[in-house]
Amino acid sequence: MITIATKFAPYPEYFQIAQQAGFCRAELWTDVAVLAAWQQVASRAIEYPLEYAIHFPNQLEQSDETLQQAVELYRALDCHALIVHQPHQDRYGERLRQLAPDMRLAVENHKLDRQAFIDWAERNPGLTLDVEHVWQFTLSDCPLAELLEFLESFLRRYADKLHHVHMPGYLPGQPQHRPMYCSRDLTLNVLTLLDQIGFEGLIVSEVNPEFQNLHDLRMDLLLYERWRVLRAGGNLASPNTTTAGIAPLQATIPASAL
Repeated sequence: MITIATKFAPYPEYFQIAQQAGFCRAELWTDVAVLAAWQQVASRAIEYPLEYAIHFPNQLEQSDETLQQAVELYRALDCHALIVHQPHQDRYGERLRQLAPDMRLAVENHKLDRQAFIDWAERNPGLTLDVEHVWQFTLSDCPLAELLEFLESFLRRYADKLHHVHMPGYLPGQPQHRPMYCSRDLTLNVLTLLDQIGFEGLIVSEVNPEFQNLHDLRMDLLLYERWRVLRAGGNLASPNTTTAGIAPLQATIPASAL
């Protein structure tokens, strides 16, 4: 069954919080400095029982040395995917494939209209689906039912290309990069869609740093566990299931852990 992941910069305190919260998968944020220290990062990361993906630095101008370091870290951690933005794929994709032909490059969608979204899915060999970006930018904060229909169609067509998913808890009109539990209907339904296609990559609660704490991470895992119970009981069998009748989440986090 699918599982969810968290995302953080590879510093000791964030590894510890992710482990304490109960995550078993993580996407590592990187920049040039992080990749230059890839050996130390890898040594630290393998101390934790986590599966990893890594996000390539967001800055467009990168040296060949940085590309090689990204490949080394990817290999050292046996990563699920290397997440890149389209400009990096266009400029560095061929070189990265030369350095690591077996690497899963997963290109993320961003501010794309409907036609540009289709072009993105068609042109790239591997994809990172950012659900928040689809809802806010591609579908202009449409009703949830329309978003789910759009995603279901996308997944039917491109499941074989999908390596990675970003799914923070977005709601129209609200800030980006909030925890999954802030948008329960979105999260429960998209998890079901991904489960239906047998998705095996990372489903990442990509949140801002202020939410990368034990309380918010555990709340996301509580929602995931609720999804597992409902899914196993057949109560989330279709992508358009409403969660209006589901009892509120109970935050069973001991005060001593906060």
